[in-house]
Amino acid sequence: MQLDYAKAQQILQNSTVLYTAEQLYTALDKMAAEIDAEIAGEIPVFLTVMNGGLVFAAELTKRLKNPIIMDYIHASRYGDALYGSSHITWYRQPKESLIKGRVVYILDDILDEGHTIAEIRRFIINSGAKDCKVAVMVNKEINKEKPIYADHVGVSAPNHFLFGFGMDIFDVNRNLQGIYIYNN
Repeated sequence: MQLDYAKAQQILQNSTVLYTAEQLYTALDKMAAEIDAEIAGEIPVFLTVMNGGLVFAAELTKRLKNPIIMDYIHASRYGDALYGSSHITWYRQPKESLIKGRVVYILDDILDEGHTIAEIRRFIINSGAKDCKVAVMVNKEINKEKPIYADHVGVSAPNHFLFGFGMDIFDVNRNLQGIYIYNN
């Protein structure tokens, strides 16, 4: 669905703020301090899951004090469908030489059902990473078992359609500094 400006504004007006920018930045400060303590003595690779993880990764990594390597990975379970499909589509994988023997952090906007992140983690481990950690801005509480859980979580959210802070709604509003619940 391609939105016009009026429809995009209507979606925002009919949505509820779940987390403000200030709440998210406080959570990011805490997460960065925990990760900095965890990576002392290592130069880990931080892989941003595109496109949703971009805002989260930028905000998290600029808070880190230790040296890191940054790259990205692009895999999707959603494609054009609102609720996803049953397979992972790979658009870009990092070179094995970048992650072999290193601690790798997967950075993503949200841990929903976890299938995409689980597949990415499997790829990282099979490529020879020393360890693989998952950090997400949002852990969605879906009331069912997930194939993977995050090592670092900024905030938790109820099982609603969310957008903002990297998460889109019909391809828009990733840039919003807060997180919103869509009240369709």
